Amino acid sequence: MTGIKLVLLDKKPKYSGYTLVEGFPGYGLVGTIAVNFLVEKFKMELVGYAESQLFPPIVAIHDTVPLPPLRIYKSDKHKLLLVMSEFVMSMKAVHAMADVLYSWCEKNNVRRIVSLGGISISGKQDEVFGITSDPKEIKMFDKYGVLPIKEGATTGINALLLQKAAMGGKVPVVSFLAEAKPDYVDPLGAAMVLTSLSDYLGIQIDTTELVKEAMLIESKLRKNLEAVKKAETTFKETFSAGGMYA
Repeated sequence: MTGIKLVLLDKKPKYSGYTLVEGFPGYGLVGTIAVNFLVEKFKMELVGYAESQLFPPIVAIHDTVPLPPLRIYKSDKHKLLLVMSEFVMSMKAVHAMADVLYSWCEKNNVRRIVSLGGISISGKQDEVFGITSDPKEIKMFDKYGVLPIKEGATTGINALLLQKAAMGGKVPVVSFLAEAKPDYVDPLGAAMVLTSLSDYLGIQIDTTELVKEAMLIESKLRKNLEAVKKAETTFKETFSAGGMYA
């Protein structure tokens, strides 16, 4: 399987009108921390996962349960879908993942996609920046204290989703990017984008707990990403040696 397959566990998948929030690893792991927090805070239900030979050979383990490292969760109460990944994707996987995810959202009549991430800090860490595929939503940024990015560039799955939406896609995409420190995990940046998400969706998200548990979350995510990196290195070394044995 050289492509990416989304596997649904939900017996009655009805997501029309839902908002999909994604937080793939990036600057300061802002998006990853944010979606991880939402899953636990809202006690969201695991409804699917992605699998592909483009992904590193790793399984995440949480509370003794082996889980796919890229998972989909839902909250019917808040009409939310969340996509979280515990590994950094290769360039090939990024393009494939964006194609599959956007097509899936169109097929399931998802209302909108919101990307959460980080951006290089330029001064004091106190700003959240925004990008939207719908020019009419620029006024929304002013309302919630989000600074629109007028010139520049963005990268990764977030960028490809924005491009698909702006070039005629059916599902609009909004991106919230908090100033973050790129050299280490930044829970404060995650709290900042969650505040913007809370305002945008009209859903109460109390980030006090996130800030208090910042060190715990940082340690947990760092261990997971280190495990992925180690697995990728071992995998490459084994293949370069001419075989793989367990």
